[in-house]
Amino acid sequence: MPTFSIYIDKSYERRDKKYAVSIRVTQNRKHAYLKTDYYVVPQRLNKSFEVKDKTLLKLLLEKIEDCEDIIVRGLGNDVSNYSAKDIVEFIKKKQNEVSCIDFIAFAKKYVAKLFEAGREKRAKHIQTTINALVDFSGQELNIVKVTFKFLEKFEEFLRSERTIVRVNQFGREVTTKRKPLTDTGVHDYMADIRAVFNEAIDFYNDDELGDPVIKHYPFRKFEVVKPNPPKKRNIYLENIRKIMNLENGLRRQELARDVFMLSFFLVGMNTVDMFNVPYSSRKNGRITYQRSKTKDRREDNAEISIKIESEAERLMKKYADPGKVRLFSFYKLYSDSSVFNGAVNNGFKRVVQEVNESIKNEIKETKNKQEKEKLRGGAADPGRHEGLFCPAFMGHDSKKRVKYLEG
Repeated sequence: MPTFSIYIDKSYERRDKKYAVSIRVTQNRKHAYLKTDYYVVPQRLNKSFEVKDKTLLKLLLEKIEDCEDIIVRGLGNDVSNYSAKDIVEFIKKKQNEVSCIDFIAFAKKYVAKLFEAGREKRAKHIQTTINALVDFSGQELNIVKVTFKFLEKFEEFLRSERTIVRVNQFGREVTTKRKPLTDTGVHDYMADIRAVFNEAIDFYNDDELGDPVIKHYPFRKFEVVKPNPPKKRNIYLENIRKIMNLENGLRRQELARDVFMLSFFLVGMNTVDMFNVPYSSRKNGRITYQRSKTKDRREDNAEISIKIESEAERLMKKYADPGKVRLFSFYKLYSDSSVFNGAVNNGFKRVVQEVNESIKNEIKETKNKQEKEKLRGGAADPGRHEGLFCPAFMGHDSKKRVKYLEG
């Protein structure tokens, strides 16, 4: 069995007064040397020219352990047939395998596979995370650099205000500022990084051969922060009536109002499904479709069937697809479901502001104290409109039901 030791060549001193640190491999009394990325100043050496700096010594001993692990797993009992030079070359080859893995390039390929599999929402979510990672580390990232400390620094980056550059739909670079992420945002980004790292391990490592290419796992030590508990968003029936009857002549607010009411009448259909649901989903006075958000996680493919009420019919006619390809014409107005959802949410924020202004005026005019408190508690939530409905309506576990509607 070869022996490994830390070696510093006294005869070679660089111009900056530093010495290169190597790993010496000894086999049958012959030596070969494996270079490291470390250099040491004389102050970190003892009189015998040995490393005395505890931090550097720990890193070098870990490197030796890695080398021993590569030999045991890769050569086993056959190591006796190898010379010291052959062993060094074998270690270099194995180290080169992992050093050639570009984490960002692998992540982009994984995102492309998700798109091909029809998991568009998941793909876009991870793509957003990878964009943030590129902002932090650059276009290339060796997977060996994705360590516990790297993840800590990336989390600090996400929690800070940062300037980003993106290419818009016209091919022009646009610079914007992003606000620091909350615990929920950091959780989502880090969970995506962990998912991609796990995919890389599954792709490159072969458990049966027992010779893993990727040997480290930063998430064993790094804990992904828990997301903030979801905010309960109550909305009074009277406020739904206010939204339904809102008229201000602005197109985006009109769209947001109509989509909100469609979602309400269709028992919680979200914007992604409104954008994509085919015309064929409508039969015998009902809409039957698979919820995109959960269809990949449920045995019944999250199929849901909704009766079309007369209130919904009016809006369905207003936004009907004349070509009868999809149930609604939103796909002709917006490039994809994310852009559509963004337009609706932006418009709905204005709708909420107007409803809340209306409530404030009512509070001023109301003299009854209890009625005032009820009005204050019923102020519309500017959150995503699709979160306003009872989970039981959408096939969720009734034990986890939250009271969203009050009347």
